[in-house]
Amino acid sequence: MNLNHQLVQKQTQKLVMTQDLRQSIELLPLSTLELADRISAELVENPMLEEEPGSERSKSPELYSVDDLRRKEKNDFLKNSDQGWQDSFSLDKPQYRGTDASDRNQKYIESSPNAQSLSEHLLWQLRISSLKGKEMEVAEVLISMLDDRGFISQTQAELAAEIGVSAKIIKKVLEQIHQLDPLGIGAGSIQETLYVQARILKPEDKNLHDLILNYLKDLEKLDYKGISKKMGLPVEAIEAMAAEIKKLEPFPATLYTPQKPDYIVPDVIIREIEGEFSILLNDEWLPKLKINKEYKGMLKKGAGAKDSDKEYISTKLNSAEWLIRSVNQRRQTLYRVVSAIIELQTEFFRKGVRFLKPLTLKDIAERLDLHESTVSRITSNKYVQTSWGILELKWFFSSGLKSKSSEGGMESSKTIHDIIRILVKEEDPENPLSDQDIVEKIESKGIEIARRTVAKYRKILKILPSNQRKKVKSLEAR
Repeated sequence: MNLNHQLVQKQTQKLVMTQDLRQSIELLPLSTLELADRISAELVENPMLEEEPGSERSKSPELYSVDDLRRKEKNDFLKNSDQGWQDSFSLDKPQYRGTDASDRNQKYIESSPNAQSLSEHLLWQLRISSLKGKEMEVAEVLISMLDDRGFISQTQAELAAEIGVSAKIIKKVLEQIHQLDPLGIGAGSIQETLYVQARILKPEDKNLHDLILNYLKDLEKLDYKGISKKMGLPVEAIEAMAAEIKKLEPFPATLYTPQKPDYIVPDVIIREIEGEFSILLNDEWLPKLKINKEYKGMLKKGAGAKDSDKEYISTKLNSAEWLIRSVNQRRQTLYRVVSAIIELQTEFFRKGVRFLKPLTLKDIAERLDLHESTVSRITSNKYVQTSWGILELKWFFSSGLKSKSSEGGMESSKTIHDIIRILVKEEDPENPLSDQDIVEKIESKGIEIARRTVAKYRKILKILPSNQRKKVKSLEAR
């Protein structure tokens, strides 16, 4: 066997991604706010890069609350009829990307005075309680351990070991804390806080206590008949107790935990002016960049400069030129993609969600002669302001279903979502629509859809099955 080393020359083809290309791709998925951070960091680190005179960096972008765009799941128990007990009671549930201190609008919003904090509220009550000395010290420590929901996750034994006191003292202090306002504060779980509240508010109702302690999982599933058999009580009694539990607060700290609203800046603004759509890239507040002429001149002259200095300046110059070029390229790509979306979704921009058409990344990529990955990156983490609200660019891409009444023979899944949402909203609470009923109503509009597809979309929209919707409505009516 010949094991000698040999030099062999051969010709091969392979794809090589240059550093410039790699960095350019990195800029595409950045939102305008993230791009501003990237530019600010580069201005600090790269002496070859500077702002053009008159660049209005101090001008803050207009802020929009994400609460207007996304309905966050509420913590309060069963107050949203489209959410089940399992959503409210799940034990496994675990911001506007802020600009820096120059963002005066956000500072103004966040500087509004807050109400009394939960800790202050609890400590005020403890000072007039029967706790004294060491017990009061333990109570203060326990209050500092509350999470945002008002729970203390450690067991009493773990707390005793961590604080260095007896389990008896921990138990006594916790029982005292549980009785403070809000009731049930300091419990270890949703089940425990509901039990504490029920025991204080309904001390004589032993069935209610039993229901919370032993049948909460069945209650999540709205299995009243199953609970009725296990507890030996009529279904009506179970429903009445469920209505009582609904009045309790599963997360005691909710009213006292300050929640700063999340904000976003739309990356693109679309307006219809005299029948024509105008596209405004909302990046005028970004610093305008240019190359430092003095350092660039030093590189050209080269006189008296060390080789290491020349290499450093040359590297920084290349980096600065790349950033300027990549920012401009990102801007052009974003404009082209938004223009293509408007051309393909003109009916939506004029008439609303019901006229949204099925659209894929491939459709845009082929139209603009771009790669699908490029379209995917440029539409990530970006919002567009339209006359119908502020939407993510990714929102415009959806699959479709066959439709006889729609132009092109296809209907967007977003349109189907809207139809299902309206049908459920307008249904008779005493006789809610089943999935098959919804299928028939949608098919009457000329749209082909399977029952499993309706079930899938209903879950996406967080709409309960018809039998559970009826039970929830009956609870709300009590």
